[in-house]
Amino acid sequence: MSARSSLRELVLVGGALAACGKSGPPKPEANPAEVTKLTTQFANNVPAPAAVRDCEPRDYDGGMMMTFRSLQLLAFSKVPPRPEDEDWTNPPELDDKAVRALVEAKDPKAKATRQAAAEFLAASHYVVYRTDYVDAPMALGVKDLKMGSISTRVIRYEKNGQPACVIIDRVLQDQKIQDDAIAVSDKANIDPAVAKILREDITRQYLAKAPRPAPLAPKK
Repeated sequence: MSARSSLRELVLVGGALAACGKSGPPKPEANPAEVTKLTTQFANNVPAPAAVRDCEPRDYDGGMMMTFRSLQLLAFSKVPPRPEDEDWTNPPELDDKAVRALVEAKDPKAKATRQAAAEFLAASHYVVYRTDYVDAPMALGVKDLKMGSISTRVIRYEKNGQPACVIIDRVLQDQKIQDDAIAVSDKANIDPAVAKILREDITRQYLAKAPRPAPLAPKK
């Protein structure tokens, strides 16, 4: 092999490696304040019963998911100290990755935060998981042997901040876990470890039952 052809091959290999190392176009960025403005509209426009139509599961398809806890953190930077707004009734698994990035962001001016804001604002619509009422005394450490449950709504919001439709549901404690908890609760108070197991079970039941938006097919 000649020195010239060897040099040519090295140039070609180097060019290929350089091409592989090139990144694509920069991701869009947006002002996180626009996310705050939009989520504040959502939080202030929770529909009253029968104020909007019932959703079909397909109404959620393509939407950006978030719990009401995360919605409040994005809108107001805080949440009320009540069971309906805790993590176990607002599982982070129901948050889109862009939502989690914004909730956990330390610097609103950081590129990653601004990119997450752009992704959030680009959504076609939003799917918000709200826990309206927690009726699970044992999970809260209260010795009342009734079956634990939470009442939930899954609300579709449009880009104009208005609710479009909702599914209302009730999530029940697993019967066996409830029975096992009752069997070992022979003292005046519920053991904190038992209460924790019950809370974790309600979270599991919620995640198993909550409707999830399917991704939309890419446009041709």
